[in-house]
Amino acid sequence: MLEHPTGQIITFYSYKGGTGRTMALANLACLLARHNRSGAKRPRLLAIDWDFEAPGLHRYFQPYLEPDAIERFDGSPGCLELFDQVDRSTYAADDFDENRKRAKHWFESQELKQYLLTTSFDGLSIIKAGRFDDSYPRRVSEFRWDDLFRETVGLFAGFADFLRSQFDYILIDSRTGVTDTSGICTMLLPDKLVVVFTPNQQSITGIESLVSKAVAYRKGSPDGRPLTVFPLPSRIDTARPHLLEVWRNGTSIEANRAGMMRTETAGYQPIFERLFSRIYARPDVNLDGYFNEVMLQHIPDYAYGEPIAVALETSDTRIFLSRSYSDFLDRLIELDVPWNSLAEVRREREIILQCDAIAHAMKEKAIDQAVKLSSALIEQNPPEHLFERCADVIFEVARAVQREDNESGRRLIRHWHQSISENDIDPSTLGQVLLTAGTLSREFGDLNLATNLFNRSYQHSATGFGREHPAALLAMDHLASIARDLGNFKEAQRLNEKTLKFRRNLLGDEDPATLESMNNLAFTYFKQGDIEAARALLERVLVTHRRTKASKHRTTLELLIDGALALIDQRDLGRAQGLLVQIQATYRQARTDEYLDDFTSVSDLMDLARTKEIGFPGASKEPIAPIDVVKPIGAAKDIGRDLYLSPGYQGADKMAAKPVAVGNTRIDFSVFQSSRLDGVTLIWPGGRTWIPFSIGVLELSPGQTLVIYPSWLGW
Repeated sequence: MLEHPTGQIITFYSYKGGTGRTMALANLACLLARHNRSGAKRPRLLAIDWDFEAPGLHRYFQPYLEPDAIERFDGSPGCLELFDQVDRSTYAADDFDENRKRAKHWFESQELKQYLLTTSFDGLSIIKAGRFDDSYPRRVSEFRWDDLFRETVGLFAGFADFLRSQFDYILIDSRTGVTDTSGICTMLLPDKLVVVFTPNQQSITGIESLVSKAVAYRKGSPDGRPLTVFPLPSRIDTARPHLLEVWRNGTSIEANRAGMMRTETAGYQPIFERLFSRIYARPDVNLDGYFNEVMLQHIPDYAYGEPIAVALETSDTRIFLSRSYSDFLDRLIELDVPWNSLAEVRREREIILQCDAIAHAMKEKAIDQAVKLSSALIEQNPPEHLFERCADVIFEVARAVQREDNESGRRLIRHWHQSISENDIDPSTLGQVLLTAGTLSREFGDLNLATNLFNRSYQHSATGFGREHPAALLAMDHLASIARDLGNFKEAQRLNEKTLKFRRNLLGDEDPATLESMNNLAFTYFKQGDIEAARALLERVLVTHRRTKASKHRTTLELLIDGALALIDQRDLGRAQGLLVQIQATYRQARTDEYLDDFTSVSDLMDLARTKEIGFPGASKEPIAPIDVVKPIGAAKDIGRDLYLSPGYQGADKMAAKPVAVGNTRIDFSVFQSSRLDGVTLIWPGGRTWIPFSIGVLELSPGQTLVIYPSWLGW
């Protein structure tokens, strides 16, 4: 079971009563308390009864209360009394963020212990709906939750923040139907919403509308937390398999004339698949695997009293209800969305643990152990979103091995290369990783493998983004360099001239990448003994530098080129060659600062000036593509310097990713090929996520510039 850096609030909701909603919550709470998976510490658990009109959660736990809780039970205050103490006058009418902080601090100042009733299940406490005295019915009917919501904007978000800081899991039993309290429980508080229903029209009716409203509200609210929904079919009679299938997948009148159903039945699985496809903007949602495993069967004995099945059953076989609760809990806790594969999520978690183990071995200088773990990791064939992370770990080990045993480093890269499944990896990611692997192989002296890797990198970049894409041209640069090292000067010259032509057409004569191509070609001419051609190109580079503004690198470059020209004139070719190598290295160093140069251009300085006047985030009066970016869950605090944005996704990307920092008001991308884009990909160490443009799809032509304005919400 995954650990969470902050707590998780899970609301249990049903549109109609009699679905077993409260019973499901009680059983899952006990399972969370009893199971200690993966050696993790036992979680801190809280169950809250928010069904004020028909409170019943406490009845399930009364037999399991600790002696102190039993003694305090009748006089113990509950959720109703807690919110009755809120001073509404201290909340500003239109300041959500400040109210949210104020609410969290206020709840922290309360004596929470008086509301908690501890149970014999480790770490599990409950909060009753209220103090059940003679005045309780009147107080419930007079308390206006809608007024509290309007007068204290941000209160419930602050309460959620407070709960998540105190407990690992908070399970809320919501009121049925469409009421003020059910809206609070389904829209304002949870991170996940469990929708419990029985297979009949009354139970399913209303769920679609409420779930749609809850997700839409959360998307438009300043809360910043996503809301995911997990449907839970309950009280399924397995003795009638035909009806079970009909209510799950649906049927028509024509297809069921001989059966017991007299009307068309939609089927709960298609209902939820269409619903999730619409509210989460996913073209194909398949819940076959999910509903195959998630179902609470009807067992008549549990209809009497309020027994907790997982506290009574001792067997873990499939026919027992405790097993069904356990299967659902695994998916509820470990999955972000119900349509994901639990087996795949667990495999990915194992891969992450292997990466961490390799990093630890490297830190401890246990290189042999790191090599063994890396070989095992290669065999895992990691999924696309972990491919780059795994490759980086393996390459780090290869570098460390190479310092002591060059051949072991070569073998590790070759093993990795042979394991790649090209069809499963995004071309932009694969092309870049192959480029890194090729560079390593060249350092190891394995020129044949390096050539293979650079060729594959070029093919993926050229196929995915076009022959003129920067990644494709960089791979071509490397191929030319290897050809030159092998003495194949004609091939090196052909490749150098090709990259120079592309860069000159795309970027112009004064772009640093074009100047580097000119320098590379000059070096090839020089190695062939064509001194005059090399000198002519170097002179053009020098003239261009002197015509453009100076930078901390350009002064160095000018001096080096002047020196190289002088040495060529003197026919001191050995020293000239050494200077040319220095020029190449300096160019590459200068190119890492290209982004900084762009950022301090006039247009960006204007953006920064506006930022200081109006406060971050700045925005253009006519933004081309505004986007909202929320910090990835679980991301490190210092991730801001390791972020990249890339237009497009999978094979549709036509532009290179760019590094960005939190605080950027604008990011520009040059368009190299016609593109139809509806969003960008945010990439960080260990993951990536898709962010749609708020204005829809953009049609872009070659030569255009895509300008996006990020608003870093929730950072």
